[in-house]
Amino acid sequence: MRSGSGSDVGHRRPKNEDSFLSDGDRRLFVVADGMGGHPAGDVASREAVAALDLALSNGALESSDRMQALTQALIKAHEAVVEAATTDPEKRGMGTTAVVAHLDADETTLTCAHIGDSRAYVLTDERLIRITEDHVWGGRGGRSLTQAIGSSKKVEPEAAEVDLQPGDKVLLCTDGLTDMLADRDIRDVLLQDADAQALCDQLIETALERGGVDNITCIVIEV
Repeated sequence: MRSGSGSDVGHRRPKNEDSFLSDGDRRLFVVADGMGGHPAGDVASREAVAALDLALSNGALESSDRMQALTQALIKAHEAVVEAATTDPEKRGMGTTAVVAHLDADETTLTCAHIGDSRAYVLTDERLIRITEDHVWGGRGGRSLTQAIGSSKKVEPEAAEVDLQPGDKVLLCTDGLTDMLADRDIRDVLLQDADAQALCDQLIETALERGGVDNITCIVIEV
């Protein structure tokens, strides 16, 4: 397994409110997108990633039910962000999305869970498959998150498991990427003959070329 990761503030945001974790030793990967327009979005995403990292340490990933382990970790992350917000009035209402993924020791199964609209994809047999479903509502007038870590009263993470085969690629990303690139564009980049870091860099560069209106963060994992 090889992985590449990166994050860019984009062209229009004053600061980067995304956070990520790429831990190849534990085969654990997280992407979080602090909610722009809300207070302390960057704090929310950092708190969520740190809480997920902690919740999934000490053997939690060795559970026979990894979907449950990831789901519970997201709930703990939500509780941690809510608690952090209650200690500082300036952080009240802060929130973030998160998608977390784990590969088993044989690298044949991907387990992922998410809250919000950060996504997980798998490229297999030249097909790009979206594993997550955005937690949003709304149409042309604008989309709103139906749930987010920290800012929702209650969160209900969704989890999934996907079989992997050698040569497959996994992508975790924030909407700063997917708002700029259609799925077919993402597929075209991931099909390139390049290593995981180069593919990650290319995805971010392409999103910037298309406008880069939001922070852009992604992790590419090659099995």
